[in-house]
Amino acid sequence: MRKLLCWVGLGLLGSLPALAQAELYRYVDDRGTTVLDSRVPAEFVSRGYEVLDAQGRVKQVIPAAPTREEREATRRARADQERQRASDATLLRLYSSPTDLDRAHQRQITQIENLITTTEGNIAALRDQRDELQARAAAQERAGRQVDPQLISELSGVDAEVLRLQRMIASKRDEIIDVNQAFARQRDRLVALIGDLQPQ
Repeated sequence: MRKLLCWVGLGLLGSLPALAQAELYRYVDDRGTTVLDSRVPAEFVSRGYEVLDAQGRVKQVIPAAPTREEREATRRARADQERQRASDATLLRLYSSPTDLDRAHQRQITQIENLITTTEGNIAALRDQRDELQARAAAQERAGRQVDPQLISELSGVDAEVLRLQRMIASKRDEIIDVNQAFARQRDRLVALIGDLQPQ
């Protein structure tokens, strides 16, 4: 009997280090109560919890699982980052320096301005044509004749074409504003990536 008690006592003593090393878990239940237990129920794991040692010190913090909104925000942020990386790669491939970008900017603006100038010349030519058609129509009226329907149709066609070209010029001027803004953004980004490297 004494021998048996000795063995039991030794067994308890041997288990003390294991008890001293046991971990505890702290989590919040459905009622908002902080619970300290030897395990975390499965339904509360996704809320996050803390792992404590036998002295109550926090050993590890397991964060709560992200919500659907948080996962979607993370996905969008990663997609934005990927788009930015692709945009940066394209920018660096196209332009070796801000000066290089400035030259490309000026070339594009010059092309648009040349198109506007050409279109304005076409409008001037159409107005000359209209003056001629109008003079012919006036001559027919002075002669007491009805104005030729074909002449009236040509006048209408010239007016419609002038209006179309005027709208195109307005659109191209808006395009210049857009191009200037786009190149300004690209230049700012390029300088942020490589610095304002101007030729010496």
